[in-house]
Amino acid sequence: MAFSSPRVGTMSHLPVNIYNTDWAVGQGGSNGREDTMLVQALFHILYYEDVDTGCTPPAGSTGIAVDGWYGPATQRHINHWQSQMRSDGENVLCDGVMDPFRGQKEASTISKTRYALELLNNACHNACKDEGKTNFLNLPNRQDIPVELRNALKTVKTTAAKYQYG
Repeated sequence: MAFSSPRVGTMSHLPVNIYNTDWAVGQGGSNGREDTMLVQALFHILYYEDVDTGCTPPAGSTGIAVDGWYGPATQRHINHWQSQMRSDGENVLCDGVMDPFRGQKEASTISKTRYALELLNNACHNACKDEGKTNFLNLPNRQDIPVELRNALKTVKTTAAKYQYG
């Protein structure tokens, strides 16, 4: 299930919530409904809302539904995002999966690469902050976001279920 996670802003040093999933979304992932909705909502902010992120959507794409159903459109956005990050010089694994991230700027323990989901959060947060928009920070309260995702994001925790042992 998607959730909010408290972090400290790297520039402002102020607390800010970012959003994470409990399980992977994408090719071979668990693709839980709320987790998938979160990834879709972040892509919607990044590519289709009135926020200048400097990122271009996948070729031929006119939008992404925030419906929680994993399919070809969601996968195309995941692949495109990972490829964009790799092209921008980020050490991202282009595996078609958005794994939950652990901590700020923390690399995967297996691939030693950055988590694409954390970078997606950063891109959305920074673009909205730079333009004085609340699209990202207000995600848990937005009426255009499905109620299941809004409710899930009201859960605050620091670690994804995928990384809790015992």
